[in-house]
Amino acid sequence: MQIYLWPSQRSAWLALFIICLSLLAAAAYFQYGLGLEPCVKCVYQRMAVIGIALFALLGYLGATRPFIRLVALAGVLYSALEGLFIAYDHWDLQTSKNAFFAVCESNPNFPSWAPLHEWLPSYFAAPGLCGDIDWSFLGVTMPAWMTFIFAGVTITVVIASLSHIIYKLR
Repeated sequence: MQIYLWPSQRSAWLALFIICLSLLAAAAYFQYGLGLEPCVKCVYQRMAVIGIALFALLGYLGATRPFIRLVALAGVLYSALEGLFIAYDHWDLQTSKNAFFAVCESNPNFPSWAPLHEWLPSYFAAPGLCGDIDWSFLGVTMPAWMTFIFAGVTITVVIASLSHIIYKLR
């Protein structure tokens, strides 16, 4: 399937949704299976993945409707960019010379009308420390992997969107 067709294909939106569910399942495994406590930046990255998943679901449901497709693309792009900035900041914090003294908030700063860390503390509370490196794979830490993942989603959405627009303008 050509990349310019992805925004109008339900299968592409479903694939993105499944990828997000897999990332959220991996986060739950790291937390409960491996006993790694998430920090505030980890929780914010989870929220960015949830944002991508929700907009991917919207794209799946409305792939044939241009306005809904546009909203879904914008939402995925916004969520991916927010996740990218948070993950990169987290990665930078861990690799700074004074990572031992790296401090982050003790509680997520959710809106007062949606205190997720109070409603679902088992998934959105943040008892971990942002500077701790508790896990790595191939010498790359979790925030670095998330930076790569969010960058990949961002680049893919931008290329798919631009090529879709160019294709439609022909």
